[in-house]
Amino acid sequence: MGISVIVILFSFVSPWIFTSASSSEKFDFTNTGQIGDTIGGIINPFIALAGVLLTFLAFYMQIKANQIQITQFQEGLEKDKELRLLIERKDYYNKLHLLKVDLTAIESDIKSKAKNLKEFFENEKKFPFQTNFLIRTPSKNYARILEIDRLSIFNGFSEFFSHRERWIKEFSNLYNILDFLPELFRDLYDKYEYHSKDMFDKKNAVRSGLIQLMDRLSELINIYKREKNSENYLEYPASALANETIFRYYKIIEESFDEDRNPIKETDLNEIDETVLKFFNQEALAIRNGEEDFDVRLEPIVELISNLRKQIYLIRQRAIEFSGSIESQYNNLMIDDGKNKSYVTLIQEIHSMLETELSKIKVE
Repeated sequence: MGISVIVILFSFVSPWIFTSASSSEKFDFTNTGQIGDTIGGIINPFIALAGVLLTFLAFYMQIKANQIQITQFQEGLEKDKELRLLIERKDYYNKLHLLKVDLTAIESDIKSKAKNLKEFFENEKKFPFQTNFLIRTPSKNYARILEIDRLSIFNGFSEFFSHRERWIKEFSNLYNILDFLPELFRDLYDKYEYHSKDMFDKKNAVRSGLIQLMDRLSELINIYKREKNSENYLEYPASALANETIFRYYKIIEESFDEDRNPIKETDLNEIDETVLKFFNQEALAIRNGEEDFDVRLEPIVELISNLRKQIYLIRQRAIEFSGSIESQYNNLMIDDGKNKSYVTLIQEIHSMLETELSKIKVE
């Protein structure tokens, strides 16, 4: 721009310079024709040159302005990108931190459920004929984690834990466990409900059979009363056995009630089996082996008792089998077995990893 100004200023003084008398003939321009043609011929080239220089300058300044705008635009894009990445990192960090907090709750929930499972299967083994309850608790913590955007959690693992060799495996294990555990507990509780109903039905069938047995024994005693002398009917082995069996049965039943006839415990089917049913069959067999004139009316009663003992045995076996399956699931939840880690151990490892790695992260 400075050159253009100099050229324009020079164009104004150039006519005087070039038309003035000169001491040297070499630079004497006085005989150059009319002054207008001289001035026009002298000034026009300089004005044209100045115009060219100014046009070039204008284009140059426009180019520089465009470059500045492009630079500013690129810097704005970079800042927007950095801000977006920062926001995403903060989001990943917050969701991973929330995941860590929820894993603490899940670990506590697993231990609580496992404690209830252990109490149940131990009682089921020890007291197979009583109604043992499995306390169930909700599993909202699992749903809460699964509601967190899984892709964001994966991106968080990729962003912050990619230096770990097994980070993809750890992510996969986490969600495999979180998907599996709610189904496991739901299946356990469903099986418990079915088992409880099945045991209730089986026990009721045994109770009905015992009532039927008492009726038959009473009927046998009444037959002896009618057929024999009413004063000495209990002297006969079959009648005496029926009477003793009834006495033993109701003695056990009375132990299940308090003084006001309120039930205080379930009827002990195991004691009835050992003290009443087994006793009757052994005594009946002894009578058969010791008497020539064996009362065949004992035969259907023996058969009924044998069926009742089978039902009681099946109740015991069913309780032991089911308690074994619950114990197996308890072991999967809580007990490490060689190379196979329990679910609570896997949760603890992931939680520990999150706690360690997140403490190293600086989001800003």
